[in-house]
Amino acid sequence: MTRRKQTPSPPRDEVESPRDFVAIADAYAHAAATSRGKRFGKWIKLAAKRYLADRKLARKRGAPFRFDADEACRACLFIELLPHVEGVWETPNIVLHESHVWFVVQLFGFRNLEGGRRFTSALLAVARKNAKSTLAAAILLYVFCGEDEPGAQILSAATTYDQAAIVWKIAKRMVEMSADLREAFLLEPFAKAIARHETGGTFKPIHAKASTQDGLNPSACELDEVHAHKSPDLLNVLKSAAGARRNPLFLYTTTEGYDTPGPWPELRKWAHRVLEGVLQAEHFLFVIYAVDVDDKDFDRDCWEKANPLMRVNPFLHAEIAKEAVEAAGMPSKLAEFQIKRLNRPASVASGWTDLTKWTRCATTLDLEALRAVPCWIGMDLASTGDFTAIRVVWRLDGTWLTWGRAYVPQASVAKRAERGTVSYAGWVASGHMIETEGDVTDYEVIERDIDALRERFNVQAIAFDKWNSQDLCNRLIAKGAPMVQFIQGPKSYHPAMQALELAYCGRTFAYDDDPVLVFCMANLVARKDANGNTAPDRSKSADKIDHAAALFMAMGVALTQQPEPVITGFIDW
Repeated sequence: MTRRKQTPSPPRDEVESPRDFVAIADAYAHAAATSRGKRFGKWIKLAAKRYLADRKLARKRGAPFRFDADEACRACLFIELLPHVEGVWETPNIVLHESHVWFVVQLFGFRNLEGGRRFTSALLAVARKNAKSTLAAAILLYVFCGEDEPGAQILSAATTYDQAAIVWKIAKRMVEMSADLREAFLLEPFAKAIARHETGGTFKPIHAKASTQDGLNPSACELDEVHAHKSPDLLNVLKSAAGARRNPLFLYTTTEGYDTPGPWPELRKWAHRVLEGVLQAEHFLFVIYAVDVDDKDFDRDCWEKANPLMRVNPFLHAEIAKEAVEAAGMPSKLAEFQIKRLNRPASVASGWTDLTKWTRCATTLDLEALRAVPCWIGMDLASTGDFTAIRVVWRLDGTWLTWGRAYVPQASVAKRAERGTVSYAGWVASGHMIETEGDVTDYEVIERDIDALRERFNVQAIAFDKWNSQDLCNRLIAKGAPMVQFIQGPKSYHPAMQALELAYCGRTFAYDDDPVLVFCMANLVARKDANGNTAPDRSKSADKIDHAAALFMAMGVALTQQPEPVITGFIDW
């Protein structure tokens, strides 16, 4: 294929393209929306249906947005004038894959009624080695050069500088290799920035030390590998800093990762609900390539759901096939294969919980309907300086149900905020954590809640660990609470852990949709004794597991079916 002549982006009334990009996007969306095979996953099918419905809506009078084919084609044509900067290709310039055409056409074709982009935020989630970094670099360059924002600030952001620099270095190399691009838009690449002298704009990488990013005013920002962000701090700073821009763009690109308390699990869940039509977000574009929940990891026909470039890149298919062989033979490599090659959510390395199956059990419990049903309570009070937890379990018609509360001292909320890791403050605000005054958890608050639970529900027994609980347990025993000591160790934990695993994998388990519980289950790592019995391993778990321990304790005492409490007198240790 002959090299195309590189020219700047054409004038807005003269868009001529060798390819009909809108027709390519429409055909791709139609194929996805009507597919019954294994090429497209659930989220792409829903995104395609959203696109086709929006294309139809945009033609109606009074629509909240319109579609401009020229704007869509202009962006695609600009990108196809950019050079390849990595690897060996048949053509010197980029040729957009149909999946990339579809993404770009959506991002730049839909316009608001003032003429700007309809989408000010966009998510592209796809398995690794599907050119998402190259596409992100090209999109940012187009915004930098094609939207003429005065004093534009284009940012490539990530948790570390090296990660943030990946997309920026691709863009910089494109600028360095294209003399026509530099001349047309007066671009000059420097060691850590690209300048556009005509508009006073800059394009640079930044990393996640959010406290050092004050003074920014981004017009476009790409957050790379969103799953790796351990807190929303950087995103919050950038979002608030962009308030003065007329048409900002926040581009999120990621492959799946181990679930963290950062923004990714919440963003993913929100994307799913928007694509399912449960929620509306007219400003946000979501495109998620991933295998479906019920797909088998080693079904080669399903791999394209997460790897749209697999058909045109035989090397990609070969690499996935090799890694599949290793993952099938070595369990230690399975999680990485699921995450990076199938774009499937996974738990922590060596984690006990299959989060894909676990999160399917989330629901909203009707607590009033459970008042008369026998229940058991587990109290994990292992830490007074961080959060502690209680959980209630019921067994109804063969299904385990659980609801719980977490308690955290004010000092711990502040400490976690300073560390920039887990956002306890967000969980307190949402009601998933109870904040108590002081530097340690106030056990009197927990005691009042236990009393209220005994008054409200048919409590059969309350499992406790003697660590840190002597005074509280003595007070509860004095009130007639049915206290049962739960011995810490594999012999006690194993029956409950085995029962829970069978229940949540078999969909005979349901929990209140509680992000703190999910956080604990994601952190959980198990240890085994010489007989193969399992117990939580706090020393190896990624973070707090209190909700998980309380759940096991409640289920453990429930499994014993003890009609009477085993402790009737005061405890003296």
